[in-house]
Amino acid sequence: MKYLKRDAKKFARENMRGIWSASTYGFKKNLELDEKGIVSDLRHFIDVLKIDGFYMGGIINQFWALTVEERKRAQELLIREADGAVQTVSMCGHTCIETSIELIRHAEKAGADFACLINPFYAASTPELIENYYRTIAASVDIGILILNSPTSGYVMSPPLVEKVAQIDNIVAIKNVGGIEHTNEVRRRVGDLIVVSDPSEDNWLLNLTYYGQQVFLASPAVHLYQWEGHLPMKTYTDLAMRGNLEEAKEIFASMQPLRDMAKRWIWDPWHHGNLPFARLNYWQKLMGLAGGYVRPPLREMNEEEKLAFRQDFERVEIAVGA
Repeated sequence: MKYLKRDAKKFARENMRGIWSASTYGFKKNLELDEKGIVSDLRHFIDVLKIDGFYMGGIINQFWALTVEERKRAQELLIREADGAVQTVSMCGHTCIETSIELIRHAEKAGADFACLINPFYAASTPELIENYYRTIAASVDIGILILNSPTSGYVMSPPLVEKVAQIDNIVAIKNVGGIEHTNEVRRRVGDLIVVSDPSEDNWLLNLTYYGQQVFLASPAVHLYQWEGHLPMKTYTDLAMRGNLEEAKEIFASMQPLRDMAKRWIWDPWHHGNLPFARLNYWQKLMGLAGGYVRPPLREMNEEEKLAFRQDFERVEIAVGA
């Protein structure tokens, strides 16, 4: 690792910055992990989208559909491809603490900069047990750990509980999917101790300029809303960081058709329990990325859905001037 355990918080504060992407892990038609596809997508994110970091192995990467060996293999491939050009974080959460530790140690050995844990979603059902989950795992590894505080686990940790967990030496950051008010309370309590990221692109310009958020970590919006010759998120971020807020706001506003499409096809269905990974894959395929298939119990899009999606996508491309 690039740092000692006692320096993990300092390393995260200094290095966990900029725009971090996350993409789905596609599968081949025979439902094997598309290793070449996930690697080529990452290369596109680094070379074309100019990302600062990459988040792997999480919800958006369909960790729940992967075997432990597939999760390890993806870590190896993606960290090797990043090769220090961007920071990397690997989500290693599991219902079994020993398996989480195994995945984190593998990520450490592979060269990840950080690991991530999603809130435990079985057995640890009280604040005391949730805290014990994090303390037990963190005590067994050296790498800096990002908390994924998402309702996908069935709940969102309260700000007071986050404050307790943030005291652990190698808890270094939180990806907080609790809404702007919840995130602001988390910032108030632990913002001087760990890095706090709201992963909503809708809020990124506000978070960057008003709340001092130093990293966008992480979302598929980075690669769904941007492509070669069209990098509005990176552009408005750079403008805002240079103090040109009015021009940044104009570019931010120009992206609204993309956000509206994502809301229709991705986020609203997700919030109603219909995981939209086939749609995410198809969107990526239309943009020249790997795309791929989904594993059961998820289903593929039918031809009628694909036609409606393509027509919507073409309208949006025109609307944003692509």
